[in-house]
Amino acid sequence: MKNVLFILVIIWFVLGASSANDRGYFKAGANHDCSFIGSAMLTVVAGPLNYAGLHPKAAC
Repeated sequence: MKNVLFILVIIWFVLGASSANDRGYFKAGANHDCSFIGSAMLTVVAGPLNYAGLHPKAAC
């Protein structure tokens, strides 16, 4: 059971990182202020919910 949960968590974060990449959070020339970094982290943590229409934004 632990192995299945571990695999699901890894897949969740991979999908979140993919969504963050789609939104351009990993581009080198972007402005990296507090809200940008917070939004990028929320996008990765939200995982596949991003593809269901969730667009998390952070405000600092």
